[in-house]
Amino acid sequence: MNIKAQNKKFLKLLSVVKKVAEALTRRIKHNRRGRPRKFNLFQIIACLVYKVKKGIRSFRELEYRINQDTEFKRAIGMEESPDYSYFAKLSRKIEEEYMQDIREILIAEIEPDIGIAIVDSTPLRSAKNDSEAKIGIHITIGFYRGYKLHLLCTGKEEVIPLFWILTGANEHDSRQEELLYRAWGFGCEIVLADAGYDCSRWFNIANELKVKFVAGINKRNMKDKNNVKNVFRRNNIRFLETEEGKKLYKHRTKIERLFSKLKGEYNLENVRLRGFKNYKRYIDWILITFLFEQLLRKVEGKKFSFAYEWNQ
Repeated sequence: MNIKAQNKKFLKLLSVVKKVAEALTRRIKHNRRGRPRKFNLFQIIACLVYKVKKGIRSFRELEYRINQDTEFKRAIGMEESPDYSYFAKLSRKIEEEYMQDIREILIAEIEPDIGIAIVDSTPLRSAKNDSEAKIGIHITIGFYRGYKLHLLCTGKEEVIPLFWILTGANEHDSRQEELLYRAWGFGCEIVLADAGYDCSRWFNIANELKVKFVAGINKRNMKDKNNVKNVFRRNNIRFLETEEGKKLYKHRTKIERLFSKLKGEYNLENVRLRGFKNYKRYIDWILITFLFEQLLRKVEGKKFSFAYEWNQ
């Protein structure tokens, strides 16, 4: 994809950002006292999406790059970039007060099929001198220092992030029961997970919520699969041995393909970052930008694809 085509696509993306920003503005109770704001919500959100798409690492660099990009400034109605300190202040406010609203608006506009949901986590390594990072272990990379992204996404034709949590690398997957409650809140009927979530607690919660929970078999968490005490885990083992269970469980790999796309195309894992808050901000805006792009695909009538942008 040449530079001209990339710029054209990004200008289309800005139209989607503007639509969501307008919907967000209608939700917010405005305080009319004081001077009018120099920059509106659309402009600030557009700048933060620009930061993700251009791979910009700091607000200082963002300020410089925007001032050099006349076409982008003209597209969002901005004469000059906000100061980097103003970006830091406004982005913090958006993340603390409006991030959940932005996510809800995007998901409502995309309207994904939420019949099947998937939960999983992925390791995120950070800078070696990050004092807030924790030591964790992953099956493919072994011991690592950093964080862990726990994600809930849809699991049919479209694989859309619904909710996510960032924790230290030492947090076990099975402790993130909030993902199961969130799946229930979205109205998901089936939740798929790998063997890391195969524990009595998750199955008991799923039963209370009337959600069908299907998890891979954790052989380390049982002595004999024919002598498992929890009835829901026993039923899960039997279900996975059926043709229906095997066919359904194949959908679980879609979340791994999503992680691969986010790491390969959006640089989800950034080993230069330090600090939990900085990593969380970085992850939040990548996932929000991904949702903006999926909304644009829907507006253009395109199907969901795991292919990287430059291969489409």
